[in-house]
Amino acid sequence: MSKRWEVAQKYPSEFVLATGLEDQFILAQLLWNRGIRTQEEIEIFLHPSWEKHLHDAKQFCHMPGAIERVFKALNEHEPITVHGDYDADGVTGSTLIITVLREIQKKIGGESIVDFYIPHREKEGYGLHRETVSILRDRGTRLIITVDCGIACVDEIALAKQQGMDTIVVDHHQFGEILPDGFLIHPGLPEETYPHKTLAAVGVSFKLACALIEEARVRGLDFPVGYEKWLLDLVAIATVTDMVPLIGENRLLQSYGLQVLNKTRRIGLRALIEAAGLSFGSLDTESVGFAIGPRLNAAGRMDHASLALRLLLSESEEEARVLAQELERCNCERQDATKKMMREAEIILKTQYPILNTSAIALWDTRWSPSLVGLVAGKFADRYARPTIVIGFYEGKWIGSGRSIPGFDITAAMRSVGDGLLTRVGGHPQACGFALDDEKKLASLADRLQAHVSSKLKQEDCVPVMMIDAEISLDQIDESFAQTINHLEPFGEGNRRPMFVSRNCLVVAVDLIGSQKNHLRLGLLAPNGRRIKALGFKIGDRVSEVAIGKTIDLVYHVAINEWQGTRTIECRLIDFVCTSSFAPTEAHVAIQAQPALAS
Repeated sequence: MSKRWEVAQKYPSEFVLATGLEDQFILAQLLWNRGIRTQEEIEIFLHPSWEKHLHDAKQFCHMPGAIERVFKALNEHEPITVHGDYDADGVTGSTLIITVLREIQKKIGGESIVDFYIPHREKEGYGLHRETVSILRDRGTRLIITVDCGIACVDEIALAKQQGMDTIVVDHHQFGEILPDGFLIHPGLPEETYPHKTLAAVGVSFKLACALIEEARVRGLDFPVGYEKWLLDLVAIATVTDMVPLIGENRLLQSYGLQVLNKTRRIGLRALIEAAGLSFGSLDTESVGFAIGPRLNAAGRMDHASLALRLLLSESEEEARVLAQELERCNCERQDATKKMMREAEIILKTQYPILNTSAIALWDTRWSPSLVGLVAGKFADRYARPTIVIGFYEGKWIGSGRSIPGFDITAAMRSVGDGLLTRVGGHPQACGFALDDEKKLASLADRLQAHVSSKLKQEDCVPVMMIDAEISLDQIDESFAQTINHLEPFGEGNRRPMFVSRNCLVVAVDLIGSQKNHLRLGLLAPNGRRIKALGFKIGDRVSEVAIGKTIDLVYHVAINEWQGTRTIECRLIDFVCTSSFAPTEAHVAIQAQPALAS
């Protein structure tokens, strides 16, 4: 599906005058595009400081009460259960809290009273359930700490209260009009005083951990200075995988978290990273998003998320090695199953929406695992620029996931259209989960969603858009330019890797590379006569669209390629179109006699 290129408007002159960026065009443009407006915001963004920019965890309204309740349980040896979600955010957040609770308990003394519970993704589904409350009561639990869930579990938490259990909710999801009766550590709640509103659940868990450690020190327990920072390897993982904006405090936590991740002391995490073939010292947000996060998530999708939790908590190298290999197996199975489901979904899509003239996509099949439908929904929402729901089937229940496009709240939409159809729904503006118990309701759900989305979105909203940071000449691309871009790392949601467009560029070399010849490599000639390499990964099928002597407009990232001690600047090709006109300069004429791009 063709994409619309949309180039950001240039920053206003008063912005650079107020911030002193008059001679730094590209940095000014990139900051402006990311919503940075003042000198103070620039300082926080470019130079996040632990001492200056970290918010005090005690600013959460319910934090003092939650801390008091935890220490009462620890001191009186009341059993505590950490109830996490089954995705990477829930697993890392649970690991973080369990680690700190057990360390405090060890210093207080006494037998272990901290355990965990993670529901099975398909058999139990998301959140705290009434049946689980009974299980925890029978275990002897007196304090439940929910992680990445709980804020919508009003009835279940009330039941726990009736059965003698208090609850601390550590969450960041959407909530209803009625809130649970517990200690609520959630940055987005009404009247919440904590200043940063978009923490992932692992970030909220980190705040609870910081407050617990601070209170432990006040009570005379020995926690070394800087202990908290060693928890940031976990924060760095789920802040990326849960796709919260990498701005404000999230950017601070991610920046420091990547440093810790690259030298993590966590035995299980080291085993996972090594099994994935990654190298310590070069781990970045892409390593997390494409390798570490998917492996942690694969446990819950293909087996049970407790595999991932046990790995992260592991204190034995042998156990860690075995569990890391189990996650490798789960991830390979997940990849194969997702590819198969994608092929099946494409067939259904072409049958159900032959000309794709709808504003939303709804697909379902009894063969599909509910654990994987979110992955397919995400790929279709990105590919076709439409809110998408995909529904699978497990033991008599239809369980689905939805993914959306920027500016459209899929969870609010499903709540609106699901009345009388859905048995549960929850999530974020861009992602949701839901369930229904009757196959006859599926078509009605699809029709209602279609009507709702059509009333909210225009046809032009349903075209994939490439948000381009600036139009530049290839002449501008050099090592200094690339270093300027690198100052914006870490990249992620809310701070995507900068994307540029250059027009009317002469192609002087074309070839396919890679073992499967599926990557396109172009040699381009800049107006100043310098050659630039452009690599298009997995777009080798477009080689017929381009030829030596043609001119193209291209959209790309700028990257520094290091190979055998040599550093070269190149374009990472995202998209391109051939242009019909070209006015050669003297440099262009001179260069055409030179040999093609070297390997």
